[in-house]
Order: sequence, then C-alpha cells, then structure tokens
Amino acid sequence: MSISFNLSAAHQVIAANNHYYEKPTEPLYLNRTLQYHDFIYLCEGKWTITENETDYHLQKDDVLLLSAGHHHYTRLPCAPGTRTMCIHISCEEGDLAASNALTLPAQLHVRGYAQVRHLFEKIVSTYWSEQTHKQERLCTLVHQLLLELLDVTESACPPDNLMAQEIIQLVHAAPHKRFTTQEMADRFHVSTKTIDSSMIRATGLSFSKYQTNLKLEMVAAQLRVEPDVKLSEIAATFAFYDEFHLSRAFKQKYGVSPTKYKHTHSP
Repeated sequence: MSISFNLSAAHQVIAANNHYYEKPTEPLYLNRTLQYHDFIYLCEGKWTITENETDYHLQKDDVLLLSAGHHHYTRLPCAPGTRTMCIHISCEEGDLAASNALTLPAQLHVRGYAQVRHLFEKIVSTYWSEQTHKQERLCTLVHQLLLELLDVTESACPPDNLMAQEIIQLVHAAPHKRFTTQEMADRFHVSTKTIDSSMIRATGLSFSKYQTNLKLEMVAAQLRVEPDVKLSEIAATFAFYDEFHLSRAFKQKYGVSPTKYKHTHSP
C-alpha cells in the first residue's frame, strides 16, 4: 500500500510521543480507525501492525505510515523492550489522492538514514516544547520528514553508502575534532562494526584510519602553502595530541618528517 500527501497544505501535529513497552502488549493493543495519519518509527524491538488486512512486520529502524480513515490494529503482541516514536498528523484536503505529487510506501526501512530518526525526535521534542510559533515549526518539520522519506524511496544508493557519505562530510567539516568510532555509531544508531564496514566499502579504510588519513592530507596541504606555521599549531588545528604525535603519524604516511616535507614541497 501507499499513502499520498498534499504538501501545499499545512499539516498539523495532533500528538507526538515516545512509547516504551517493557512487556509484550495484548494482541489487540491497537484497534482503531483514526481521523489522523499515524506515523510510527520503531526504535527497538519488533511489532506486527495490520492496516486493512495488510500485515506490516516492523523491526528496528522501520517507519510505518498509516492513513487516516483506515482501520489498523495488532494481531500479535510486540516484543518485550519495544520502543517507538509515534506522531499523529492531520489529514488535509488533497491527501490520499492518487494524483498527489508526493506518494510514499506505507513501510520504509530507514536504517542508515540518520536524518529520518532525527526529524522524528525533533518533532516529538518540539511538540512538547514551549517554543513560539510551535505549530508552524511542526508543519515545516513534518514536510521535511516527508521529503526525507521521499529521498529514501528514490535513492539509488544503499543506506550504508549514504551513511558513509554523511560521515565523510562530518569529518571534512570539523578537521579540528577527532571523532571516535563509538561517537559515530551513537550518532547513526548503529554498531561500531557497521560504521567500519560502511566506511571500508566506501573508502577502503576503517573510520579511524580514514579520519587520520584525511587529517594528514590536510596537514600536508597546509605545509605546502604555509611552511612558516609552527608544527605545534598545526597539530592543534587538526586534533593531534601534540607535534610529536603528528610527526610520527605523518612520517608513517609520507615517509618523511613534516619539517623535511615542507622544505621540499613549499613554494
């Protein structure tokens, strides 16, 4: 099944919450027909939710979009420890029309698409905030979420390739920081092994090796154009512990010390 949205209409967020189910729910825990669209992000666990006799088997990092006016219910209990984010969104004129410009599948697998989870979290936190123009902010976030989900459906790249590209952008944008693999895993809600596997497929290097290699390439570029900058300053700029740490890593990559390198490569 699919669901369509009229993006020219302002969709209101009726409710937005986090839910945690420590124990399995009753089989018919959900049994309703809503006048609102219901967006569910499965953060942890497993759950089967049925809409109009179609079963959707949800696992971690699955998104389910349930249409307003459709009957949805649960035949089976959820797994213990299941966590969800749930957003109820108004059904506006032009939604559900087959000719609508933005049509999405009811179920999407979004592991590796960190922006989708971030937008769910942002909508929930904004809903419970006291910010000015809250509904206008929420409407904008909902449309951003719908467009992000459209990108997921249209993307030709596997999710882990997209994750690797986002990681690369983060490292490029913050050369003064040294991220740990665990920090990246936490950011994208995956394991450290998944981070390294994704980076190896994209670059041929683990995350740690890629980050260090990129920093050394940046150091070499600065040595070529600014040979008078102190090595201690360069080390601090690119998040090396000190100039000795930088020199050791630099020689391992280029076969010469930074001092010799700048003498032979400076203008």
